[in-house]
Amino acid sequence: MSRADLQRDIRALYGAADGGLGLPALMDGVCAALARHPDALAGISGRYAVLAADSGYACAFALEDGVFLSLAPDAPVDVSVSGCEKDLLAVFRRELTPLAALLRGRVRVRGDKAALMRFAEFL
Repeated sequence: MSRADLQRDIRALYGAADGGLGLPALMDGVCAALARHPDALAGISGRYAVLAADSGYACAFALEDGVFLSLAPDAPVDVSVSGCEKDLLAVFRRELTPLAALLRGRVRVRGDKAALMRFAEFL
């Protein structure tokens, strides 16, 4: 499948988030979409985490040359994105730009920002 197919799947999930889909269900969908599209993600490797400090939700996964692998929530990662669940969802729903979220301190990025940027075009 192509990058456009993956991006279409991800956009559909964000649309569902607009309809009230919560962060755990959204991330389950994102992870499933990533697992379905290894060819579109070829060349991307890294370990990622999304953490919601207020709810305790944590999701970690890896991409190894585009192949999706689920990780334990407390696994070591290259980069983590954290914030309260409401703010993370606002970024996914496109209600808040990632840059504005970072500048306002509503979302924090720790670790290898280059690893996140390689993957960001799909999110």
